[in-house]
Amino acid sequence: MKFDVVIQARMGSNRMQGKVLKIYKKFSILDILIKRVKKLNLINRIIVTTTTKKKDNRIVNFCKKNKILYFRGSESDVLSRYYKTAKKFKLKNIIRLTSDCPLIDINTLRKMIKNYKKLKIDFYANTVPHPCKFPDGSDIEIFSFKTLKNAFENSSLPSEREHVTFYMWKTNKFKIKKYNEKKDLSKYRYTVDYPDDFKLICSMIDYFGDEIINISMTQIIRFIDKNPKLTLYQKKIYRSIGWQESLSKDKKFLN
Repeated sequence: MKFDVVIQARMGSNRMQGKVLKIYKKFSILDILIKRVKKLNLINRIIVTTTTKKKDNRIVNFCKKNKILYFRGSESDVLSRYYKTAKKFKLKNIIRLTSDCPLIDINTLRKMIKNYKKLKIDFYANTVPHPCKFPDGSDIEIFSFKTLKNAFENSSLPSEREHVTFYMWKTNKFKIKKYNEKKDLSKYRYTVDYPDDFKLICSMIDYFGDEIINISMTQIIRFIDKNPKLTLYQKKIYRSIGWQESLSKDKKFLN
């Protein structure tokens, strides 16, 4: 059973433009994520799926320079972009990662792949449906091409088209399972949505140096616990804040 990673990435962002390729000490967050995933020998291919917008030429250039496969599709209909990516590269089992979560825990990903092979399910994730016990920034989702095709053909709500897997885990039409941590770590956040989030990643790069591509979730949490002032800004941020706009579009769509 082969697994291919599809990373969605774009330069446009309402909260932090150009974040995926913003450089600090030779590292960008997209670069960190790809280098971390490459260390896992269970992965077949890594594909970056971006948009056809001119500003995302930079992402394409990054992929060409680093010999990373890529696909370009709709900016707003991300589900369509994922489906067309999977179809072009003839993917069978897809691991969905997002470029604003550069510090995916490779040990967790390894366990989830091994579990998925044994489980006869359509969708497997560690952070959805909510509530979850994993930190914000550790999101991993695994599903088959058949499941993706079903979602592509049947989903209609704006939130389902924008967030790719909403239809898979919200409609009760698929066999899903969630991978959970024994300890509740949901209070921790190291996703990159805002400039202050990026500053937190920069602080980790200062501390860990080149080891930023190897550190575990445990090491990240230990670092945050030792440096509480770095996350004071997060008191005003709630999890999945990016969902609200598309959910409000759902209400208009249904009226």
